[in-house]
Amino acid sequence: MALPAKTLITTALVVVSALLAHPGFGQMEPTADPEIERCLEQGKVVKKVDTLVGVTRPDQLKLECDGETRLVVFKAVDEHRRGVTQLGGGKSELNFSDSFKYERAAYLLDRELGLNMIPVVVIRSYKGDEGAMVDWIQDASVQKQMTQTPTGPQMAELARQKATMRLFDALILNVDRRPENWLVDNETWNLYLIDHGRAFRTQKRLPEGFEDKKSRISRELYEKLQALDETQLVELFEGLITNGQVKALLARRDQIVEKIEEDLAIHGETVVFSG
Repeated sequence: MALPAKTLITTALVVVSALLAHPGFGQMEPTADPEIERCLEQGKVVKKVDTLVGVTRPDQLKLECDGETRLVVFKAVDEHRRGVTQLGGGKSELNFSDSFKYERAAYLLDRELGLNMIPVVVIRSYKGDEGAMVDWIQDASVQKQMTQTPTGPQMAELARQKATMRLFDALILNVDRRPENWLVDNETWNLYLIDHGRAFRTQKRLPEGFEDKKSRISRELYEKLQALDETQLVELFEGLITNGQVKALLARRDQIVEKIEEDLAIHGETVVFSG
């Protein structure tokens, strides 16, 4: 016997709501990470495909792994400047850094928090240079280049992911989240985060304007943020960032958690944990 239309609609809404509430809905499957890491670390470089646009001009390469090919991006920039550095657009920064090691650190933290929004990154040598080998996200582009019209649930999911992106950038103090540095899947409208070479700043304050917006976060991510500790992160980031950068990250984490707790007291769990 067919179910009434009202029952079918209600059931569908429950399923969609459950999916959207899951912190990793629509993102990369982390169980594939070890195999992808092995490919990025050991795969044969077949050829250089292109030199990509951007300040650091990374190489796009084709790897061969077990008879199959895979596109990757290789970044070898590792700049650290003391004092004041003048940047484009009249901006300046104290103790500027841009490092391929931060790409790997961002990936590891993404997985530690259960986000699964950053492509797999390993450290590897190519043509004598050590750098970050980053998995290429297929069938994704910057949002302004997309021609498809998203469904309502896809737009809701994208908005949730953007809120998570904003929190993650505040946590690692990523100063280079331009529209070109996040991609959207052309079919699912899932969000992917790339280019974290200018993150992990040592300033302990949160980015300007972060605390002005209402928190929107999953309960699971909130609990994982609270659970981060210095010993754990020093081990996780060994050889990638300094202990000073870890301490700054945790100082920002404390402020983020405090902001979430303030919003919980004001707006309640149903509003804050709607992410």
